[in-house]
Amino acid sequence: MTMSWNYENEEAWLNEMSEQGFHFQKASMISSTFIRDSSIRYTYRLDYQTGSQKDGKFQDYVHLYQDAGWEYVSSYGNMWHYFRRVWQPGEPPELYTDRDSLVAHYKKIQRMMGIMLLVSLGILLTNTGNLIRLIHYRWWLVVPVFAIFMIIFGLLGYGYAKMGNKINQRNK
Repeated sequence: MTMSWNYENEEAWLNEMSEQGFHFQKASMISSTFIRDSSIRYTYRLDYQTGSQKDGKFQDYVHLYQDAGWEYVSSYGNMWHYFRRVWQPGEPPELYTDRDSLVAHYKKIQRMMGIMLLVSLGILLTNTGNLIRLIHYRWWLVVPVFAIFMIIFGLLGYGYAKMGNKINQRNK
């Protein structure tokens, strides 16, 4: 499983799969779908973009990348969008070609993680009273719930910090 703060690892994996003749078609929570064709090789890139795929803005978004030579492949969670182009030897192409747009991209991902962190905290605080009442006779239920929240907070906090580091590195 790839976390949002290191989506570049998923890109690298998709590019390695393409080099072996397996080309990405669709992502799901459990698995990804590939087709085999050793006659071609692609460079894959992921982009984080929120919003509905049903409105005209999404089509404009896809057309923007198509005009730059990228083929839209699929989306996951209506937020992560997969693009590819035919592989060329040399420096692999990027979706973001300037520092400012890349930093803005990282900030969108970081903002999403911050919002998810705050929402999770709100859910925990809302239910804390119920959990405290249960702790005396259903501790076996309360302890795992708190543990799950601590894992969620840890992952989101770590991801938020990692994206902050990427932003700082690009702003130097």
